[in-house]
Amino acid sequence: MRASTILAAFALAPSVLSMPSHLYRRCDNETGTENGTAEPPVPALPVCNLAGLKQPDSVLQPPTADMKLMMVALGEGTQNYTCGANLTAPPSAIGAVATLFDASCDLVNSPPISTQQLGSIEEDAKSIGAHFFVDNTTPDFDILGLGNTRAKKTEECAAPNPTGDVKWLRLTAQADGSTSAVKEIYRLNTVGGLAPKSCEGKAVGDIVTVEYQAQYWIYASPQNQTMNKPKSPSAPQQQQVSASARLVPAGSIVLSALVSLCVYIHGF
Repeated sequence: MRASTILAAFALAPSVLSMPSHLYRRCDNETGTENGTAEPPVPALPVCNLAGLKQPDSVLQPPTADMKLMMVALGEGTQNYTCGANLTAPPSAIGAVATLFDASCDLVNSPPISTQQLGSIEEDAKSIGAHFFVDNTTPDFDILGLGNTRAKKTEECAAPNPTGDVKWLRLTAQADGSTSAVKEIYRLNTVGGLAPKSCEGKAVGDIVTVEYQAQYWIYASPQNQTMNKPKSPSAPQQQQVSASARLVPAGSIVLSALVSLCVYIHGF
């Protein structure tokens, strides 16, 4: 009786080893994400060739020869101001908040396209990041797949329509607070965003927001032209991990079965 039981237990071992892996695999897919939920894809660089794309004319210092255009982002949001003690004076700037969209290929395909016309891409394109200020004077750009860029204003000039649009800027990336390879960002082709002429009708400390749009031309140096993408295991490594995930639990099941059998045979 006991001998036949032992033989039966060993006969079960191949069956246990051949059990469907989904019964004991820790993750629901081969990439190792829990509950079968894949991580969101990291946006890649624009698929179009940006080499021939030129900035609109301005008096701002142009990018140096060692800079490469990585992306043109459309920013849509508000320029923000606060009212001081003198309510008859214009409010003071306290930064901006904007959602960013990749407008690179739209500009390549239609170079004369205006910033207002670029606004239509919001209906079709997902946001690639955000622009905000960490304090009243420090702009920050957080872009998926590219990283975070904290910058400072190094140059400005009046927009072609200075009575209606905020200034054009050249921003330089700062090492402190930045994780991206970006070196310079230009704010160009602005629309709206100017502060009102006074705070009449407001109270001291009130916040005034003015809608605006702008193109942000983003440059990196040649040695840092690739976006920061998370590295995934190679196919052989993934297969090896998957095989281990299958074999280790199965072996444990066989061992448990044999231990239980010994307890039954020897009575301990």
